[in-house]
Amino acid sequence: MSASIESVIVVGASAAGISCVRQLRKGGFAGSITLIDKDENGAYERPPLSKQVLMAPATTAQDILLIEAAELDELNVTSLYGNALVELKSQSREVVLASGETLSADAIVLATGGEARRLPIEGADLPEVLVLRHYADAVKLREIVKPGAKVAVIGGGFIGAETAASLAKLDVQVEWLDAAPLPLAHLLPEALCEELVKHHLDAGVKLTTNCRISKFTNEGDAAVTIEFTNGDTLEADAIVLGVGMLPQMPFITDDASKELLLSSAGGITVDETLATRIPGIYAAGDVAAVTQTDSTTTRHEHWQSAQHQGEVVAATILGSEAPEEPTHWFWSDQGDLHIEMAGHMLPQSEYLIKREEGDWPVYFSVKDNRMVGAVSVNNPNAVRVALRMIKNNVNAEPEKLADPAVSLRAQMRG
Repeated sequence: MSASIESVIVVGASAAGISCVRQLRKGGFAGSITLIDKDENGAYERPPLSKQVLMAPATTAQDILLIEAAELDELNVTSLYGNALVELKSQSREVVLASGETLSADAIVLATGGEARRLPIEGADLPEVLVLRHYADAVKLREIVKPGAKVAVIGGGFIGAETAASLAKLDVQVEWLDAAPLPLAHLLPEALCEELVKHHLDAGVKLTTNCRISKFTNEGDAAVTIEFTNGDTLEADAIVLGVGMLPQMPFITDDASKELLLSSAGGITVDETLATRIPGIYAAGDVAAVTQTDSTTTRHEHWQSAQHQGEVVAATILGSEAPEEPTHWFWSDQGDLHIEMAGHMLPQSEYLIKREEGDWPVYFSVKDNRMVGAVSVNNPNAVRVALRMIKNNVNAEPEKLADPAVSLRAQMRG
């Protein structure tokens, strides 16, 4: 650890920010740590927002905390919640907060995550047009969602699918809208997407695909109208946008952007140690665009990667060895379906192996007799085995993987 680093400011009580804080103390850092977040509720999990927070009115932000006040006290971390970073003075390593206070530190970690993307169309700022990124967003939607209400969910990704599935369990009329021909098909095997969509339709969700929205309007009544480019309209009591996320970094000035925002991939550009080009400034989590060995940049927008990057940036500050990067792993809870994915599912159908196992098939991506990806529904054990096989680069014979009579665990050793 550099002897010159005696204070650290972590901006963002996100999965990456909290992981960094914990790892700094675990690694022996004895200096001051200040944790800043604009959300007055502080550090909490985002995945529950579209599930239990929406479905269980008694759920509070305290029920989904990433870290409790008692642990922050134990770690000797000063938390400043409800106080946004409005300007980063990168060269002097200072942060200017919404309260007017200016703080400085030897190291600043930017872990501000992302904000939900809004459609660049008329009416996108209407009060009935909601997103699900913060606890307050879920509470606001929860207040609107009454039995018999109609809610339009826009977006065919995981957030859209999760929200639509949750609302369908609340006796709500759900209109699921997607610009693509098939929701989730950009993420999962097409055959599996067809089965997942059918499951949601059977649960009462109504789906409209290949649709283009021109604007949202409200004539002063309680309903909001969606106008499509083909002239069709749809009325709803509320609209939930699930159309992606943008890195949260309005605090970066034009001068700082010349050094911090060098990537066409978006986000704050960092090297593999998560250091920016400005000494003492780091970024981790959804906001970080990591430069790869081929000079391209990649941003990861999922919980596991954010947690890992928090540990990496802490190791960089401590001057210790970075933890090994875990195999990519992701999950999505959609109503009564628990989907898990490991590695990377290749888009080419020739690498896709289907295994009939239980109520839902398991899909593997296998290239040159090596497993590179897997996805399952309500079958986490299959993905656990796949994680081991991917990590250890074991031989994976397609015929055996496809045969439910051959145990997956027996294939872990290749």
